[in-house]
Amino acid sequence: MAVLVGDIGGTNGRFGLAEKGGLRPDRIDVEPGDDHASFEDALGAYLEKTGEKPDRAALAVAGPVDDEGRARITNRKSWTIDPQALKRRFGFSDVLIMNDFVAQAASLPHLQNDETILIGDARPRRAVKAAVGPGTGLGVASLVPEGDDGWRPLPSEGGHIEFAAVDAHESAAFGVFRRRFGRVSAEYVVSGPGLARLHDALAEVEGRKAPGLDPAAVTKAALDGDPEASATAALFLTMLARFAGDMALSFGAKGGVYLCGGVAPRLVPALDVAAFRAAFDAKSPHEEMMRATATAVVTSPIAGLIGASAMAARGRV
Repeated sequence: MAVLVGDIGGTNGRFGLAEKGGLRPDRIDVEPGDDHASFEDALGAYLEKTGEKPDRAALAVAGPVDDEGRARITNRKSWTIDPQALKRRFGFSDVLIMNDFVAQAASLPHLQNDETILIGDARPRRAVKAAVGPGTGLGVASLVPEGDDGWRPLPSEGGHIEFAAVDAHESAAFGVFRRRFGRVSAEYVVSGPGLARLHDALAEVEGRKAPGLDPAAVTKAALDGDPEASATAALFLTMLARFAGDMALSFGAKGGVYLCGGVAPRLVPALDVAAFRAAFDAKSPHEEMMRATATAVVTSPIAGLIGASAMAARGRV
């Protein structure tokens, strides 16, 4: 029987059905979070559309998973995902809940060539990899080689580490953040909402009225050549490169760092490869190691579902 796979974020829940042992699901559909009071309602709406009654489920969730296998969406706290409740309501015999970036990391060996875009000349290799993803939040996980050809993903909440400015211009913008919210985590800046926050903070620092644009509008304005939005996007990508470099050091990710999630693919046209790699590589005294570490953007919208399928195929579900 097919396995229900899901990639559940703060904005949307994406669902599909993967044949047993298969990694590429079909019957893919999206349920917007704002349309449903609970995760179970969103899942029920998807299953009603398909008319299917899968026996098992593997769900990637944008939030930490507790020791009982339950999860709560970090950026949609009203959505709690409980394996036992799902078994009772939908009749599943097995339910696996994983952090969404565990699934993103698990997908990496199974992506096709046209589902990634390399940034720079370094090439991926079989060694520890890291998945880093600005979206509604900032996801992080690593992928460790296991045996001759296997892989084991490891969860992380690295997106919530303290984040620092590196020059006076950034310090002024971070001062705006701290006056408003206190602590500045990496997720607060290097995420979709962070892009909008950065745009407003830079305007305030420069004596302009804060535009109040949402992340999609900032991205569109940058790609359309608006100078303020372009400057915001350039700084955002530099900060993302620095954070990606930090994660490469943290995990020893010599196999490559992959930028996942919804924000990075949209900003690819604005990406200055040389500037990105310069920020990524500038990790004294380990510049040589950094220069040999690949960076890539994952463009597949179903990477999370592929990763959930990969975890199910490992026999975890």
